Amino acid sequence: MAVLLAVWPIFAIPACAHDILRSECNLQVDRRMVRATFILNLFELKDPVVPGNPRATVAQLDGSIGKIFDSVERHFFLRNFLPDFRHTPDAPARTTLGQYTLIDGNVVHMEVLYFFERDIAALEIASTLYEVMPPGHRFLIAVTLNGIVHEAILDAGATRARFTGTSATPWQTVWRFGRLGVEHIFTGYDHLAFLLGLLVAATTLGQLAGVITSFTVAHSITLALATFGAVTLPSRLTESLIAVSVGYIAAENLLDFRVMPRYYITFLFGLIHGFGFSSVLRDMQLPRSGLALSLFSFNAGVEMGQIAIVLSLFPLMRDLISSGWRLKPAISAGIGCLAVYWFVQRAFAL
Repeated sequence: MAVLLAVWPIFAIPACAHDILRSECNLQVDRRMVRATFILNLFELKDPVVPGNPRATVAQLDGSIGKIFDSVERHFFLRNFLPDFRHTPDAPARTTLGQYTLIDGNVVHMEVLYFFERDIAALEIASTLYEVMPPGHRFLIAVTLNGIVHEAILDAGATRARFTGTSATPWQTVWRFGRLGVEHIFTGYDHLAFLLGLLVAATTLGQLAGVITSFTVAHSITLALATFGAVTLPSRLTESLIAVSVGYIAAENLLDFRVMPRYYITFLFGLIHGFGFSSVLRDMQLPRSGLALSLFSFNAGVEMGQIAIVLSLFPLMRDLISSGWRLKPAISAGIGCLAVYWFVQRAFAL
C-alpha cells in the first residue's frame, strides 16, 4: 500500500492525456493580415473563465469569450519584420476577434485576426501562455507564409519563433519533432501507466525487450497510417480503448493469467496507442512534403523516451522486488483504478 500511495501522485492528473498540457494555433498569412485559429482547453486556464468543470455550454462560452480573447492578447504577440531586418518590427495595427466554436464541451476554436500596416515579410511569434496554463504546457504553432508551412513548439524554455517564408532545414525538423516525441511520452500519462504495467511484470530484460519491441512496431504502424490520413479513429474511441489496454494489463498482473503471450497482446494494444500518438501531428496540419521526416523524428523521440524510462526504472524495480517489495500487485492495482477512471470519463465524456 505504501508503494501505491507513493506512485499515485504521478498519475493523479486529468484523464484525457492527449488533450492536456498543450494548445495549438494555426496561422494563415495573407499579405497584411494574419488569420490565427487558436485551439484552447477552457479548463486548463489558471484563472477559470467558464464555471463548471469539465464541460461548458455555448451560453457560458458566449459570456466568457471576451476574457479568453483578452488573455490571448496579453500572452500571444505577433511582429512583422521587414526584409532587411534593420527597421523596428511592426506590431499589429489592429486585432479583432473572429468566429469561435465550442468542441466537446471543453475546447474552444477561436479565430483572431491581426492587421498590419505593411505586407508581412517575416513573422515573429512570442508566447507567454505557459504563465496561465498548467506546468509543462506546450504551444504548437503552424504558420503558412509564402505558401510554405512552418512549425514551432513554444514553452517556458522557448518563448519565441521567427518565420521567414523559407523552408526549415532537415536538422531543424529532426530536433523539433524528436523533442516533441520525447515530451509526449513523458506527459502521456496513460502510455506511462501502460508501460509501467509491462515493466513491473517482466522478469528479465530480454523478456521486456521482446514486449517493448512488439509495442513499438505496432504503434509505429498506426502512427504512420493515421498521420498520413490512411486510417483514423474517433478520438473518444481511441482514448477509451487506451484506458481499456491499461486496465487489461493491470488485470493480467493482478490475476496472474495470460490469454495469449504478452508480446501478442502488447502488439494489439500498440496499434491503438499509435492512434493516440498521432493526434499531435494531425492537429498541427503539417504539409505532406515534409511529413515523412516529421513523422520519423517524432516516432524516434517517442522511442528514446520509452528507452530512457525502461533503462532507469527496470533495474530499480528488480532490486526492490528481490528485496521483498510487493511492487507488482501494488502498482497494478493503482493503474487498474486509474484505467477505470479514465475509461468512464472518456467513454461517457463526463
